[in-house]
Amino acid sequence: MDQTSNKTIEQDQHLTHDAAIAKVRQLLSGFQAAMFITQAIDGAGLHIRPMGLQGDPSVFGGTLWFFADDRSRKVREIEKEPHATLVFQNDDTSRYLQLNGSATSVRDRNKMRELYTPRVQTWFPDGLDDPHLMLIRFDATSGSFWDSPGGMLQVMAAFTKAVVTGTPGRSGRAGTMDL
Repeated sequence: MDQTSNKTIEQDQHLTHDAAIAKVRQLLSGFQAAMFITQAIDGAGLHIRPMGLQGDPSVFGGTLWFFADDRSRKVREIEKEPHATLVFQNDDTSRYLQLNGSATSVRDRNKMRELYTPRVQTWFPDGLDDPHLMLIRFDATSGSFWDSPGGMLQVMAAFTKAVVTGTPGRSGRAGTMDL
């Protein structure tokens, strides 16, 4: 058996604590939204929807925030089962991030004022005066990442190498994180 067949195709890194937080901060700067995944209320699978990131990703310390309507299904789902997952994708930069954690519904007017931008008014025309406006707090505990710092150029180089040499190319880094 060829010794290379025992190696994983993706480069594996395992980051913890400060290194994991720093990696998430770096990656978050390239995302505007996440796919927010919760357990469906009836227990029949997962419910997935896009959610706009709020706040400054450079200050990420383990918590992410999202605006929500208190009448929405996602709020009822996290009240029943707080475990949630976020998935981020940026094909232009070949960066991907997945975070596991817990979500809670929060009514903190000061935090809403801090995070509010005119873009939020797209979904909440009454802005901060909307009686149904609330926040979802997501506290990350672990995750995975795939990062190609050279973006599409590096991916194309890996593709070319694979075609020419017949061996899998590596277009970046991948790993897991414990926050």
